[in-house]
This record gives sequence, structure tokens and C-alpha cells, in this order.
Amino acid sequence: MEKNLLTNQVLIGCTLEESAYHEAGHVVVASALGLDLRPRGIVIYEVQNVTDGLACYWEDTAETEEVLQALRAGQMAQMRRFPKSDTWGSMPDIQQFAKIYHVQFGPDGLGDMNMKINGLVDGLLCKLWSAIEAVAKASVDSDWIAVDSTEHPMAIRKKHLSGEALEPILAAHGISARVRS
Repeated sequence: MEKNLLTNQVLIGCTLEESAYHEAGHVVVASALGLDLRPRGIVIYEVQNVTDGLACYWEDTAETEEVLQALRAGQMAQMRRFPKSDTWGSMPDIQQFAKIYHVQFGPDGLGDMNMKINGLVDGLLCKLWSAIEAVAKASVDSDWIAVDSTEHPMAIRKKHLSGEALEPILAAHGISARVRS
């Protein structure tokens, strides 16, 4: 890990490929569960010598367990492809998982729900792995483009697959995805 002296923010050492599989896991599972994609799709930022990513999908019409599965799918896809990778970058997903759980179900049972969701996501990853690989490859193969400092103040450049670019990739793997503004 590196520490940025200007912001005192710890940067997690994910490679481009690790981030691509992480974000692909989120998007593929979200789409397979019927969550609409946002136009922004997947964005992977280069920050110093590591990457930082976003997977953009709507959670507003989904059941709680579907949202939890989409959240969990990022880290699990990354770990499935790169078992020794650093997953500290998954901390925002883990915190969001706990927050959603506690709001919906209260203070007890988070561990049991986590185990249940892990099992569901593991099954989905097995079933959808070729789609995850295709989305990750498309992310890695996309061109680096400029990033506006207001979008991510520490980013040098980014790779971007819009929701519309993701639709045909997912369709080729039997996943009907819809992009909603």
C-alpha cells in the first residue's frame, strides 16, 4: 500500500486486472438479478500505480438480498480470479453491505446473512463466469482516456465502459441488461 502525502489517503494496491474482475462481478451479477445499469457503467481509474473502480447500477427496485448479492459479487469475483490479491479496496462494499443489512433487518444476524449471500453469489459466479471474464477483458482492453479532476481528484486517467457498451457483452452471455438514466 502507498500513502498519498497530500491527502493522507491509503491507496489499495489493486492491479488493473483485479479491479476489472471486481467491477465486472458487480455489474454481471446485478444485471443477472434484474438490476438496471446506470449509463456510467464501469469506470476504472489509474491512481498513482494502482487502480480504483466503480460499477454503476440502480438498486432502487431490487429486493434487499439482490442488492447484497451485487455488492458481494465484486470481491468474490476478484478473489476467484486472483486468490492472493489484496481486497482492502472492498471495504466500502463491506460497509455498505452491513449498513443495508442493519437498516433492513436490525442488529442481529449479519453473519448468517453474509454466509447465505456468499453461497448465492458463489453459485451465480459459477453460472456467469464467462460473462464476468468478457466484461473484465473489455474493461482491460478499452482505451485509457482523460479524467477530469472533479470526477476523481487523484486519478491520472481512466478506462470506461458505458452501460450501453455493456449491454451487448452481457446479451452475448444470455443476460438481458437494461440501461436506465
